[in-house]
Amino acid sequence: MRGSQDCGPGSPDPSRLASEGGFSLVDIMIAISILMIGVIALLGTMTIGLVTTGRGQQQLIAKQYVTSTMESIFSARDLNNPNITSFGVIANDTTTGGLFLSGKQPIYNSTGNDGIIGTKDDGWGSDGIKGTPDDLTSVTGMQREIKITQVETGLIQVTVTVYFQVSGFIFQESLSSYMANYNTQSV
Repeated sequence: MRGSQDCGPGSPDPSRLASEGGFSLVDIMIAISILMIGVIALLGTMTIGLVTTGRGQQQLIAKQYVTSTMESIFSARDLNNPNITSFGVIANDTTTGGLFLSGKQPIYNSTGNDGIIGTKDDGWGSDGIKGTPDDLTSVTGMQREIKITQVETGLIQVTVTVYFQVSGFIFQESLSSYMANYNTQSV
């Protein structure tokens, strides 16, 4: 017999107990930490993906606003718009007679009564008066800036920039072109 230890049936063998090990609390905490790092990385990647998708949609809309604004300015010159009395009025409102608003302005889905995008009557509604109940609401999260710079006599540079917001970040889309002092209707 082996000393006074009871080694009968059902009693644990001390040498066997020492060789059988389980996970300690430290092992479990390390595994949970590694798993949490992976989950946080996955959530970060998903968030970036959602922001990028939202940015792509807003960027496409901003490009359309930039393009339509530029086309409107050229059309106003080319189609004998009565509000374009001379080439000189295709300028910012800081210039004498300039029609186009300076600085960042709200965007409306209307050209106003003058038919030109980016002038003071955009969004005024069908009555043509600012501050009445029929005024339009601006496009949320977007602003437009039109910069018109004289390069030389008879030549201007027009730059249209649309600023848009996605998830608290501000992005921009721009288009720049040159316009000469001629009218295609008189050619």
